[in-house]
Amino acid sequence: MAEFNRKDFGERLRKFRKEKGLSQENLANAINKNATTIGRFESGKLIPNAEEIYLLCNELEINESELFNTSNKINKKDSFNPFETNTLYIYYNGYYPSSKKFDKCKFKINIKEKEDYYALELVDYKTNRIYLSGHIETDNYMAFFKLNNYKPNSPRLECTQINVNIANGIDRLMKGALFCTNGKYEPSSRKCFISKIDLEFTDEMFEELKITKQEFREMEKINIWYLDVKNKEDFEN
Repeated sequence: MAEFNRKDFGERLRKFRKEKGLSQENLANAINKNATTIGRFESGKLIPNAEEIYLLCNELEINESELFNTSNKINKKDSFNPFETNTLYIYYNGYYPSSKKFDKCKFKINIKEKEDYYALELVDYKTNRIYLSGHIETDNYMAFFKLNNYKPNSPRLECTQINVNIANGIDRLMKGALFCTNGKYEPSSRKCFISKIDLEFTDEMFEELKITKQEFREMEKINIWYLDVKNKEDFEN
């Protein structure tokens, strides 16, 4: 099991603060603490709690995972924003424990340019609460959204990946695949829509996101589920 290195954590915090051009006092004022507290954070003598980490990252404009993990280096040439907007909308069939059924689920995806990559935030459409953060990797055919909720005191680790078909353009409703786990750590896969425009989640969209009989038949043949996220135009040429 990996061990948490308090000194490395503090050094990364100091590095991001200096890159932002802030003094310890500047950063302290932004999170309603004093400069001595920031100094103790940066020396590793004191570890901020979840709320303080959130405020620090918000002020430094970094993802929370950047304070904890230096091994995941992202290649700048593979991390770019092909969507020509900083906000996307995702639509999928989500499970609601209160009603014990699947229903329409809609989130926002915020895209922010960093020095070496493009960062992502999965945000509740109604409350603007940030659930997951991560980064984007893409080429001319697919965009891969890699997200997690890593915090020291999170009740459980959530890692989600969204694969989006951009082969036929980015201005229409794009189809994608969403891979995640539920509260019991059971993996799940489902289809989703991605849009640059804030659209009403219609019943027609909801029906189109359901698994088809053909998809089930193909899965039974080869024991692998290939989600149909191709656009109509993929078959026209």
